[in-house]
Amino acid sequence: MDGTGLLYEPLLKQWPERTRLSVVPYPADKILTYDQVEAYVKTRLPVHEPYVLVAESYGGPIAVRIAAQHPPMLSGLVLSATFVRRPRGNFGEGCRGIVGPYLFRLTWLRGILEMILRWQGMSEGRMHLVVGALDRARPEVLAARLKDALTVDAYEDLKKCGVPILCLYAKRDFILPDHCRETILEANPSVKLVGLDTPHFLFQSKPAEAFREIQAFTRTLKIPA
Repeated sequence: MDGTGLLYEPLLKQWPERTRLSVVPYPADKILTYDQVEAYVKTRLPVHEPYVLVAESYGGPIAVRIAAQHPPMLSGLVLSATFVRRPRGNFGEGCRGIVGPYLFRLTWLRGILEMILRWQGMSEGRMHLVVGALDRARPEVLAARLKDALTVDAYEDLKKCGVPILCLYAKRDFILPDHCRETILEANPSVKLVGLDTPHFLFQSKPAEAFREIQAFTRTLKIPA
């Protein structure tokens, strides 16, 4: 949800240097809707060579909506610890009214996040990476993204995706309930679901395992990983 792209660093380090990789960070100082972020990302995707689109958490619905439009060079889609429809259901939608920038200024909430990450086995270095990435975005921006995420619906878009899809999910996810991945499989039964024994921050907790799954997936697409 931070949109900085910093949280991809542990995963990016797993790829061979010859691999052409591109991270698309979202503007950290502008409040943009899902539609606006989607438009922003689309202008930064390859147009002359095949590619695989990778998205995690908040970015999942964006990637799904883009894939549903059948970009000519898109060869596959990788989703990680994400959702396509209202991740917290009616309860989450009802909580939109209490979501505001103040939530991301409360030091005690940050302390709770750090405590949970430690409890779930995340190293100090990776934990500081997660918290530091959140600190890079304005509280107003984070609050707006959280509100949008609570009501997003890309279910029908996922039905329209014509490329192979790999969906990694965290077996110890304390943010997203199980129904999120169940809804993904319901919308598109061809999605390959793979669970890793990690908390929500999957790419940051076990980047090597995530890389192996992505590499195996891309090999089926005949695209070098």
